[in-house]
Amino acid sequence: MVHRLSQFSRGLTAACLAGAALSVVPAGAAHAAPLAEDRVTVAVAGSPAYDLAGELSSGAIAVLDNVATYETDKIQGTGTLPGANGGTANVSFQIARNLFGLKGDFTLKDPGADVEISAKINGGVAVPGQATVKWEGNGTVRRGGSSATRPVTFTVEDRRPDPGDHAIRITHAGQARNAILRLPDDYDGTPRPVLFHFPGLLESPGAAEYFGRMADYAQTRGFIMITPEHHGIGWTGVPGGASSADVDDPGFVDRLQDILVERFNADPSRLYASGMSNGGFFTHRMACENDRFAAYAAVAGQLTGTATCSPGRRVPILMIHGDGDFVVPYSTVQPALDFWTRHNACGTRAVATRLPDIAPDDNTTVVRHDHPDCAADGPVILYQVEGGGHNWPGGIPFLGPFLGGTTYDIEANTVIWDFVSQYRLP
Repeated sequence: MVHRLSQFSRGLTAACLAGAALSVVPAGAAHAAPLAEDRVTVAVAGSPAYDLAGELSSGAIAVLDNVATYETDKIQGTGTLPGANGGTANVSFQIARNLFGLKGDFTLKDPGADVEISAKINGGVAVPGQATVKWEGNGTVRRGGSSATRPVTFTVEDRRPDPGDHAIRITHAGQARNAILRLPDDYDGTPRPVLFHFPGLLESPGAAEYFGRMADYAQTRGFIMITPEHHGIGWTGVPGGASSADVDDPGFVDRLQDILVERFNADPSRLYASGMSNGGFFTHRMACENDRFAAYAAVAGQLTGTATCSPGRRVPILMIHGDGDFVVPYSTVQPALDFWTRHNACGTRAVATRLPDIAPDDNTTVVRHDHPDCAADGPVILYQVEGGGHNWPGGIPFLGPFLGGTTYDIEANTVIWDFVSQYRLP
């Protein structure tokens, strides 16, 4: 299912058993552990040698990544850590990527050791591990009244992540897998909810963000946004994605859930899933198989394989679909709607509400379909975009009108977050 073909293409494991209910109020205690402080190691070779290693006692060093290339983009910040002879050392990193690599400045002052170090960084930065960067080169070392050029090494372990963009690079089931995430502006290491977004066919995480602006939305609203990259053209096991025995997408998602909880202190009871097109199909698959998500939202992608879908609980699910979508036809909506209303014991009663046509120039209107007899922890809601095509509501349409109309009467980011954030796992 072609989704906005992109020129930019470049532990709670099974807490909800059969019959378990969701909490509808997302506030409450989280289960994640506190994060450690950033750690800095500095060494100067030669005689006399100098070595310093420790956790920051104040300040922070941010290691941020590029959402298109997954490469380290910035190493920036200042901090203090225990220095020699009971004193305090001060470090500063001002390093950023340009066309020719990472460039910038590093300084350290340790009055207790009577040492000052300064280095001009021009490439040579390695990434030996997640959120860990290492540089080796020559720097100016001042000790006492003398100054000399000496080999210098520094390592930064960004163990308390900072607001901004981060890349996750792992090997899973023998495949190199990637994801990008945005930590919100007010991120401080306290437990946060997370929205996963699964991109469409041939769509990179960077392209999904460009056209949908999901991370920009999350940035000021206090939740973590993560967009995994599928392996190959799309998500496996659903329409459009390749069927490959050596690609374990469900296991990859489960691994990412662990990383979010362990490394970014995500609240394991407030993990949510969304997706577009092929990613929407995969979101439905996750609703069938991955009960670590508290709620699900699919845009322009519907449930397939209902015979093998057997969640162990009621599933809060939201669907958004344009009735002018010729890529994933609107006729695919009703079978999915029937399955979820039956599974959630919603009955047959439905209520249609026409929403205000706040953007008449987009030639679309929106009707919300509710099922009022669903239990509070298992709603099934459909937004029918009349005249809408295969595009993200409120986003930037790729190929202009080629994939049909884009509605601006609703914004998918707002509708999805307002829905999923009501729910949490026990």
